[in-house]
Order: sequence, then structure tokens, then C-alpha cells
Amino acid sequence: MPSNLITLTHEQYYQGKDNTQLSGDDRQYGNYQFMKVDDIINDILATYGGPGMMLEGIRKRHITYHAYRATQELSFDTFRSIRSMEIEIPPSLIMALPHDFVGYVKVTWKDDSGLERTLYPAILTSNPTAYNQDNDYKLQFDSSGQSTHPSDSNTWFDYHGNTPNSSGVPTGNFRDDTDQFEFDNGRLFGAEPKHMNANGSFYIDYLKGRIHFSSNVAGKTVTLKYISDGVAYLQSGVETNTSENDPWANELNSTQGFIVHKFAQEALIKNVLYACMQSKTPVDHNMVALLKKERFAETRKAKIRLSNIKLEEITQILRGKSKWIKH
Repeated sequence: MPSNLITLTHEQYYQGKDNTQLSGDDRQYGNYQFMKVDDIINDILATYGGPGMMLEGIRKRHITYHAYRATQELSFDTFRSIRSMEIEIPPSLIMALPHDFVGYVKVTWKDDSGLERTLYPAILTSNPTAYNQDNDYKLQFDSSGQSTHPSDSNTWFDYHGNTPNSSGVPTGNFRDDTDQFEFDNGRLFGAEPKHMNANGSFYIDYLKGRIHFSSNVAGKTVTLKYISDGVAYLQSGVETNTSENDPWANELNSTQGFIVHKFAQEALIKNVLYACMQSKTPVDHNMVALLKKERFAETRKAKIRLSNIKLEEITQILRGKSKWIKH
């Protein structure tokens, strides 16, 4: 029987389990666009795992490993599993990275109209590990003989204390450019826009798992959009109801393991087949070469499908390029 069949009536789908439409029920709508990876694994076994077939002799646990590994890898560039986190920045100007963070996509803060203002990374500064020193510039150590460190370095302390204010005017002796402009005299001619962003800036300390913001971001609501690999919310001891009499048994949610978009289903299958045949002994080099080409083609096709580019959006962008700009 094909997987991911619709088992709910229209009333059950829209009303939800507790008969409250769009409220009181935390399940996800629009889940028909996704497939459970476990269902795809079963489809692979049914299609390629029989006697005399491509995956004959390969155990299900090996296929499952390659399927989960392929899902994780495809999440970075193909699925683009983007999540978001919104918090108000405290006076410490520090935000902890989300626990499922892999890489950031965009950092913004919200203005009074609800519009997102883009923050840019502080490319000419950082927060290096600082060491405590005494008056003779000797390193200081604790009782166990380990060096001691302040919470922030002098480099970052001086930077976020002298960043531009809300009007874009730098305070103190702030310079975020290789050229030494005398900002207090109003000499901004020739400054690069990336160094004169009034929205503020940030620096990600990947080792400590923190984001440091410039002083003009304090108290603002910041949104971090980031990439996750889809592994963090893998089923964690959550039992799934598989009763045949329960119409909700096949419904997807974020606690029931990996899910992938149907546009990328074939790409996942080809990635699994390629990985399995590459690790199978003796290696069939001709088959591996063929699957490598098919894997590349299907992955590329999935990227195009998931990009979801519309003609109307392209037309709008092109029309915007033709307008006159006043200098």
C-alpha cells in the first residue's frame, strides 16, 4: 500500500482532534507535502531489497543509517531546514545560540511597524579569548593552575561601547573601516555602506555558543533565522499511535522522526542507493558511477523544485530595476 495516504475526512482535518479549528490543537496543517523517512526506507526495501535486486543482502539498519545521514546532509543546501528564534536583547547584549543551531541565515531586529531591519556581522572585530594579567603583565592562574579569563575581551568591550547610535552617528572614536574617517567632523564621504549600518551589528562566538550585539541593539526584539539539520527533533521516546482504527495514526508531527518534502523524495532515495552500493562489497563500480550521476541529477532537480520561484515574483523584481533613482 502506498505510504502517506490521506486518512482524515475534511471535517477531521480542519477541526482537529479537540474540535477546535486553528486553536487548541498544536498539530501541523499542510503535512501532505511531507513524507516520513521511515516510509521512504520501507519503499526502498520493497523496491530494491528483494532477492536478486540491487540491495540484496544489505540490512535495514544500514539503509536506515544512510537515509538519516542523507537527510542530514540534504538539510544544509537542498531542504534548507530554516528555523527562527525571537528574543529581546538584554543589557548584556548577549544571545545564546539555539540548541539545534548549525549555521545562521539572517539576523534582524523589529521596528515599531513590525518590519525587520537587517543586522550585519561585525567583520572587522571579534571577541578573542582574553587572559587576566597582573600589573606586571604576567598571566594569572587559579588554585588549580589554570589560566583565568574575563567574560569578554577588551576588543569587543571597546567595540560595542562605541558603535553607531539609532541615527547612524558613531559615538566616541568609533571606526569600522580600514580608512580613518574623522566622524565627529561629519566627514562621511567615501565611507562604505557595510561599515555605516545604523541598524547595528553582531558577532557570533561559535565556540561559546553566543551572539554578541552592538550597544544600539539593546532592548530591541531580534530574530535569528538559522539552519538546523533536522536531527535535533528526532523521535525521543515519544510513542506513535499506530492503531488501524485511529484516523490520526498517520498524521505527521515534529516528534515522529525525520520528514522530507515530496519534492526531494527521489533525491533522498538516490542518495541512499548510492551510499549503500558504495559500501557494498564487492563494489560494482559501474552501478556506483550510474547512481552518482542520478544522485546529482535528482538533488539538482529537488533544489529547483524547492526554490519555488514564481514568474510574478521575477517580474516584480525586474520592474523594480527599471525605476529611476534620484542622486
